[in-house]
Amino acid sequence: MLSQLNTPLWQACRQARRRQRLVGKISAFLLAVALLGLMDGLLAEMRTGSNQVDLLPGEAISLSGPSALKNPLDSDMLIRFKPENAPLYFNLEGFFTGYWFGNGMWRGEVRAEPQAEPGRYELRVSFKGAAGQAEQPFVLMVWADDAAQRAGSPSYIRRIAGWNPFILAAWFGGLGIVCGMGTYLLGRRYLRLLTELGCSEVFRVSVDSSPCHVWCLASGLKAPRPGDLRMVLDADGRPLSEARTEKLHKGVLELVLLEDAPVLPGCLVCLRPASDSVAPAAPGPEKGARA
Repeated sequence: MLSQLNTPLWQACRQARRRQRLVGKISAFLLAVALLGLMDGLLAEMRTGSNQVDLLPGEAISLSGPSALKNPLDSDMLIRFKPENAPLYFNLEGFFTGYWFGNGMWRGEVRAEPQAEPGRYELRVSFKGAAGQAEQPFVLMVWADDAAQRAGSPSYIRRIAGWNPFILAAWFGGLGIVCGMGTYLLGRRYLRLLTELGCSEVFRVSVDSSPCHVWCLASGLKAPRPGDLRMVLDADGRPLSEARTEKLHKGVLELVLLEDAPVLPGCLVCLRPASDSVAPAAPGPEKGARA
């Protein structure tokens, strides 16, 4: 077995492991950033409320909400701004059926005048003949420019980097999932190459007991039997110690180290017998060859 540690198969195995760890770290970083972006966006929504709308002078934003009447007409909808002379316009685009529950909805567009003064305005939407609690309030924040809107944002990411935290979370989350899939595929390749080499990776070490016990995966007819001796290697293929097989249960092999050695999770166990670990002798000179 040890003679195979300088072969292209061994180099491919180590390369797959290094790539798996690198891609796994990248995936963890991307998902952490996505989680921070999502939390920052949700906290920003909690600070301002879901009914606040940010506008720049001359900008238009689409709004929608539930309809208080079963078959409303355009004339049934009441639009009020506060103050009444607010530099804002509302244009009703129509009524439609909700996507989730099939209830009636309205859709419209609110626009700020190009010369609108920065400030806080209110928009209230209601319907003729509907109960008073059916009124739908919106808070319209008009900012002087992009810099003022960014500085006044409740989102830390928006203030510092100028990015929408939800878009940031979506992009980084998607990339993190793709890298996670790559980590899984590289891990499958690494295990397949380890199997071809006749090795298994240590996933658990009992350092509190004496002698030290280690566990790795092993299955099939070639799995060591209780009492067999196997070599334990570090992650780079250097021998650390011999170990004696204790038991094999449901594909998990338990071994006991015969001497103290710095064995950690990630080290390797040679599942093949010690006789396979001896490198073949170099061929001697052919008969009849000249000295």
